[in-house]
Amino acid sequence: MKLNPIVSALSAAYLASVPMAMAQESNQAPQQGETSDSPKLELIEVTSQRRVQNIQDVPISVQAFSGPQMEKVGIDKIEDLQMYVPNLNLTETGISTQMFVRGVGSGNNQGFEQSVVQFVDGVSYARQQLSRAPFFDMERVEVLRGPQSILFGKNAIGGALNFTTAEVQEYTAGKFSAHIGEFGIREYQGILNGELYDGKLFGRIALRHYEEDGYIYNQTLDRDEPNRSDQTVRVKLLYLLNDDWKLKLKYEKNDFETIGRQIEVLQDIGNPGNPFGTTLTAGFGLNEAIPEAELNYVRAGSGEESFNHSDNITFEITGLLGDLEFESRTASLQYDYQEICDCDFIDANILTLPMDEDYEQFSQEFRVASDPRQTLSWQAGVFYQKSELDFKDATTLPEAAIGDANTGVLPTALFALSGSTAVGQAVSGISSSRVFAQDTESYSIFAQLTYQLTDATQIMLGARWSNEDKTGFRSINILDLDTNAPTTNPLSSAVLLGNFGIDSEQANGHYLTGERSETAFDPNITVQHYLQDDFMLYASWSKGSKSGGYDARANQVTSFEFDEEDASAFEAGFKSTFWDQRAKLNVAFYHTSYEGLQVSQFDGTLGFVVGNADADMQGVEIDGSFALTDDLTLSYSAAYLDHEFTDYTNGNCYYRQQFDTENPDLAARYNAETGLCDYTGLRGQYAPEFTGNMNINYFVDISDDAVMNISLNYNYSSEQKVHQNLDPDFVQDALGRVDLNVSIDFENWGIELMGRNVTDEQYITTAGNASLSGAFGADTVYGFVAPPRIWSLRGYYTF
Repeated sequence: MKLNPIVSALSAAYLASVPMAMAQESNQAPQQGETSDSPKLELIEVTSQRRVQNIQDVPISVQAFSGPQMEKVGIDKIEDLQMYVPNLNLTETGISTQMFVRGVGSGNNQGFEQSVVQFVDGVSYARQQLSRAPFFDMERVEVLRGPQSILFGKNAIGGALNFTTAEVQEYTAGKFSAHIGEFGIREYQGILNGELYDGKLFGRIALRHYEEDGYIYNQTLDRDEPNRSDQTVRVKLLYLLNDDWKLKLKYEKNDFETIGRQIEVLQDIGNPGNPFGTTLTAGFGLNEAIPEAELNYVRAGSGEESFNHSDNITFEITGLLGDLEFESRTASLQYDYQEICDCDFIDANILTLPMDEDYEQFSQEFRVASDPRQTLSWQAGVFYQKSELDFKDATTLPEAAIGDANTGVLPTALFALSGSTAVGQAVSGISSSRVFAQDTESYSIFAQLTYQLTDATQIMLGARWSNEDKTGFRSINILDLDTNAPTTNPLSSAVLLGNFGIDSEQANGHYLTGERSETAFDPNITVQHYLQDDFMLYASWSKGSKSGGYDARANQVTSFEFDEEDASAFEAGFKSTFWDQRAKLNVAFYHTSYEGLQVSQFDGTLGFVVGNADADMQGVEIDGSFALTDDLTLSYSAAYLDHEFTDYTNGNCYYRQQFDTENPDLAARYNAETGLCDYTGLRGQYAPEFTGNMNINYFVDISDDAVMNISLNYNYSSEQKVHQNLDPDFVQDALGRVDLNVSIDFENWGIELMGRNVTDEQYITTAGNASLSGAFGADTVYGFVAPPRIWSLRGYYTF
């Protein structure tokens, strides 16, 4: 563990007050006519321990942003948030969205719950599709790193993102904003808050519409991609029963439509055959299948579509039972999406993958808490959740005659390979249709005790006991596209099994069911000591767990069930405020060991390799701020991450890894018996060694009633592996990105210029091999491309 240089750097930074990197707090500009003896940092309150606390009193590595801060720096979604929080990574892949904290996350599999869980107003949003939802009308966002199993639930084994939407206020207010920018960005938001009845009932409605043309040009379809259209409606009600009891009701509806993807082919080389594009041109007459392979914001492809809808209803009751705080939260969450993936990612009719997913979730939680000012304080609760997941996809091979590659490539290709007309015709107009279902029922009991040993020292003991029952089902049938019924051609299933490894009901059987029940006990102990009122030391140990389940993505019957995931985590650090409340420095050291880390990797053909692995993560995280003057604040954060798989013998190899003469140490990891590779000792995907952020926030009066605010943000990430099979040729180089916001605010209106990636850095967020390219003897790799420089303008009016 290479921490000595980091410790030295932290010591020097603290003693000399030298910043390193991140934007978390702002020094609020004085109001007109207001003076201040000395600048002070703004107080940030969080609910990371299910109570409202000053973030400097929370013994967890946590970073938080208020709603106004997020608006000022343009944090509109999790992809933006990662630019301000080291060790947080979110990326979209070909068939899902992945979120990682400290190098821990969940791979491409609809059967997985997320290891890093979103909580929106206290409700678990643990599904991959839900991480694409935007931020707007927010109270605050908190990023908690490391296992959060006690108070947030046992599946939050990698971390938690705690989102709180804006509360209903007991007065009349409103806001309207409009946002326009390059690449067809158009966004409109409206918020209205007010009294509805007799000083007892209040309401808030928030509306958002967003459109974007996209920044990738698809030359095949002559259009820009990804073209987005999003709509969100949120309605909240607050009813005051009396001085102690409140009722809260929230309804939220989201609709997201995306046409196309931000994908490009980045590499197309022959190994051992010709490049894929050359083969498709010379052998099939497809001259524009892969016209070039470089990052230039131009692609060729048949097009993709994605339609997402979600609904959430949350009902809360809060009040006092004597001296005890009481909270009840009842929630219903539902989403469905339909997606068509052109999963060869080139301009050739090889295959498409329509997907359909429906998810329903009901949860109920009761929590009771004592007065936190007591010598012995506590909180405890019970939690219940039930969910139903239904997922379908179909690897679809278009109907085409042999020799008609424009309509479908595979019939001609398999005829050329086998010399058999029957084999070629067997893959014309069929689909490998998958049906997957997973039902889950869980309940848990949790408690946390805090004992004040002295005025300066307290100890916290917590635990959660959980039980979870799951049932799973998966089948694969080979269907004729004309009838949508099982094929009557026995050769079709045999060819898909022999050439692409697809077990089906028509070949060797594929109808799997399973039941599993598991319990978990996750304890935590934390010791907290104040050397001074503004200098807090802490140390904690916790255990986290995440349930096992059923594999939605594999094509082989041998891969269906995966085991539970466990983590043991140690964290120690300090939080300090100094220089007369003008500066702060927080440091956290951590070590986490994972057993049974759930992993899912594309096999390079049409399936996935799913299993469990062990890994260790250790490192250090810092964050802090300096109020240099009344008008100038410097904020920073940084992280060092040492990530290593300690037992991962069944990783999926990158293309022809066993023949990689440039990396003989990696080639030696190939297992000829299994066809898999040993990842033990390697660093994982999305685990850069160093990440950091620095933000400069400056206010200046430009008239008696106007203030200009300039916010400059720099985000740094050292090199990281972005290929899902850890291909060493696809390591994203170290990257520094700059964002700029300049606003002028008047009493009740303002205008803001926003620049994203203003130095126009080109980089990718994930990479993988194009489906079936390896079967043609080519190493063809696609990547998801991050946006180029984007300038936009936003204005608002409040009342």
